[in-house]
Amino acid sequence: MKKYKIGVFGSAINENNKTIKKAKELGKELGKYKNKVIVVTGACSGMPYMVASQSAQAGLEIWGYSPEVNLKHQREFTPSDDISIYKKLIYVPGNFELMNQPLACKKYRNVISTFNCDAGIIIAGRWGSLNEFTNLMAFGKVVGVLAGTGGIADELKMLTKKIKKKRCGKVIINSSPKKLMERIIYELSK
Repeated sequence: MKKYKIGVFGSAINENNKTIKKAKELGKELGKYKNKVIVVTGACSGMPYMVASQSAQAGLEIWGYSPEVNLKHQREFTPSDDISIYKKLIYVPGNFELMNQPLACKKYRNVISTFNCDAGIIIAGRWGSLNEFTNLMAFGKVVGVLAGTGGIADELKMLTKKIKKKRCGKVIINSSPKKLMERIIYELSK
């Protein structure tokens, strides 16, 4: 049975208590789909890590697309994270011409991780999460937005009303992690 790769993208910092609570709820909801889902993140700290960590506790397979070039650099990049949650860590290739440019490596990671997802979820977020959202849209993916988490996630409803384009992904906005996951799984199973 094919498993859906669902990316979790958002703030690389821990947000407020309300958002942290929603991140943990989302991780637990994802955990209910352990036979159907692989969680994909950008192998960073913050909201995506929090969701992935909760999902890993429920037995989900976690993949991290790192902006780093190897395990040593990953450990330096996320010193407080338990990177043993990742079944796979995919690094920026050593021959990437801009590998000495951290911002370019993060954008490389964003493109590769969003392209390799079947769907993505945005929680809170800043500029990098907006970049991941636009990538998901351009690649025609199902995009869940966990509303009420602040940051770019709470601006996307307005933006998606203003910006229309053929061949874009499908956006699902909901403040309930449970309902958001149900709708994402439904869309993927069509």
